[in-house]
Amino acid sequence: MNDIDHFREVYFPNPTADFYDFNLVAILDGLKLLYSQDNDRILEAGLICMDGIYKTFQNKVWAAKELKERGVPFKTRWGKGIGIETVNDEAVRLAQKTGYVIAVRKDPKKEFVRVKALPESSADLTNCYHKFKKLDPKATWFLHAGKKMLLNGSVKNPESIPSKLTLKEIIDVLRKDV
Repeated sequence: MNDIDHFREVYFPNPTADFYDFNLVAILDGLKLLYSQDNDRILEAGLICMDGIYKTFQNKVWAAKELKERGVPFKTRWGKGIGIETVNDEAVRLAQKTGYVIAVRKDPKKEFVRVKALPESSADLTNCYHKFKKLDPKATWFLHAGKKMLLNGSVKNPESIPSKLTLKEIIDVLRKDV
């Protein structure tokens, strides 16, 4: 915020990039132009955004705690991996942001599985996809076109069948893939 207040955003990498206009300061600036006579509306919108940011921070703290306390680290041919059973999807993002090439999340409630590899890694989850389909043929498995995401189940697809594989079985496949 101080950078913007002192016009240091001109030194940001690619300072004219449109994605900077999605930050809270830019959004509030736009709302001030739209609703210049309605300070309550601008304040309410800002507070709603701050509530969302606060919730995101809570999820990150929760994910960090879960990864530290319950994460199951493992090695793959592409680098280090970690698996976890949690309802918190932020765990996958945080794991990858902290250096894990492969992050696995099994949702203990819905039993859906997410296997994600870093986008610029050498990982190709195709063999794992075929092994999972063989081990759990009734489950709905989806290999993303980029070969870096292997997904089972989705709230967007009510017909999805969750995997019956345990986190250990999933990790074993990822460990042994050659």
